[in-house]
Amino acid sequence: MTWLVRRRDLVWILASASRLRAAQPMRIQWREGPEYPLGIQDSALAMLGGRLVSAGGFTRWPKDSAARYPGIFGLGKSGFTNAAFLFDPANPGLGWTRINDIPGPRRQAATAAVVEDALYAIGGFNYDAPYSYRCVYRLMQADSAWRWEEVPAPLPWPVCEAGVGVIGRTIYLVCGADFCPQAGYTDCDFNVIGRQGEPVGSSILALDTANLRSGWRQVTRIPGTPRFDTCAAVAAGKIYVFSGVHRDPSPKPGGYANVVDAWCYDVPAGRWERLADLPHRSNQHAVTYKDRYILLVGGYRYGVTRRMDGSVENIYTAEEKKRDWKQFFESTVMVYDTKTRQMAGTDPLLDTTSYPMVAIGGDTAYVLGGEGGKRLWHPATFHIGRIQV
Repeated sequence: MTWLVRRRDLVWILASASRLRAAQPMRIQWREGPEYPLGIQDSALAMLGGRLVSAGGFTRWPKDSAARYPGIFGLGKSGFTNAAFLFDPANPGLGWTRINDIPGPRRQAATAAVVEDALYAIGGFNYDAPYSYRCVYRLMQADSAWRWEEVPAPLPWPVCEAGVGVIGRTIYLVCGADFCPQAGYTDCDFNVIGRQGEPVGSSILALDTANLRSGWRQVTRIPGTPRFDTCAAVAAGKIYVFSGVHRDPSPKPGGYANVVDAWCYDVPAGRWERLADLPHRSNQHAVTYKDRYILLVGGYRYGVTRRMDGSVENIYTAEEKKRDWKQFFESTVMVYDTKTRQMAGTDPLLDTTSYPMVAIGGDTAYVLGGEGGKRLWHPATFHIGRIQV
């Protein structure tokens, strides 16, 4: 791996490593599990009943899946899919087995949340109108069969690339984007402001799954930078929001920028607290371990970072500006301890990837696909990591 680190980031990393050595370090022993049947980006991935479920997503590297599973991409040979697969850690020799497809449009970036014995797949986007979606589907197992059903609680506006957390039986959807054309433009892209002006990239939405008829409600808005590809998780009843990506839609759409301001929202108190800024990076996916540690997995460094005041900071060195953009994918894994309020690094992934799908089961972390690494479009790599604290 090639390390591309600015001086201020190096100081942060060295300080974090020193704090980690002084405390009880988290170690993760990574190995490769059985490859996914296709390269995959942005599937809805979660642990459900001790088994790992991955539904939907997008690929430009289909392997032989179109031949093995006719119609998996509709009439195409790659692209968006509704296919869902299951991996049972108790029977790893079986690899990935196909279960019932997720209903609705073929799409990627449906956010996955598990409440009790159900997996919820929320929103998502594709390249066909209306592009991004409000629909919610739920997967449950009954009589040894996996069954999907549409949840009668559509989102208040289309959302994709959102963060998520669950407290009790309530799902919290954190920021995200509307994939749509802005006024005056014909091309679609990720926008933190929705097509009707909705605050998609700054809102926290909540759904009480015990009372679906009440629908989604906007709980609060993040006081920091609006973002999508949101790195968010819940620990000890609080919502933590770390990195993300920002795209300014007006007056002329700009490029993607890292978001580094981090926040904690105390749900019962209804109060935001600002945390220390992260180094310049984005496209990290978060997952919680033992209701205390939050793992931030993978990443990508864009050439600019957007600050809370709207200013943009160029972060690549002169040497980095000469490099190919593919060099900025990361294998980084960071750990935030919500009790000590310290962030530090731990063992990196075996390959670089950005915004991979991540789940935790017991003392094991599961990381699937994403974008980057040896197969940019898109990896079928399945990381399995044994966690030790």
